Amino acid sequence: MINHPLAYFLTWHTYGTWLHGDPAGSVDAAHNQFGASHIGDHPKRLERAKSRMNHEPFTLTPNARDTVETIIMKHCEHRTWRLHASSVRSNHVHVVVSAPEATPEEVVRQLKQWGTRALRERGIARSDQRVWSDHASTRYLFNEESVVAATRYTLEGQDRSAGHRRAGRDGSTEA
Repeated sequence: MINHPLAYFLTWHTYGTWLHGDPAGSVDAAHNQFGASHIGDHPKRLERAKSRMNHEPFTLTPNARDTVETIIMKHCEHRTWRLHASSVRSNHVHVVVSAPEATPEEVVRQLKQWGTRALRERGIARSDQRVWSDHASTRYLFNEESVVAATRYTLEGQDRSAGHRRAGRDGSTEA
């Protein structure tokens, strides 16, 4: 029995684009257990979340998506993390990565920081602009089947026209 994950399946959103109470559903501390239901359509909670925002929502243009995608690949290579797949969307990012010496929270933190820095250096995001939501979904993948399934979802499980996706060094898909 393997007691450490083979990889992580990480997802994070851009600032203000996925709020609690949205009809699409979300997760909070009370709905953060395996098998727990999501927070569904809750208009009052959604309005409260919107009223607490300090910046406008941030969406990733095609140029911004390319920038973040490239930074993810370069940073994973720099850290010698095995990038199985990534998909940068207009309002969220999926990454499947093996990073045995790092926690999933550390991987997300670094990828967000490097992505933000690159977006600001290229003039895509202002220096005072929030780019990412505070939290991320961090799923542990303990067997090869779950890594393959997460990679397939990341590369194929979404509308191909809405974002960019690339396999890592060990894959062949690139869009």
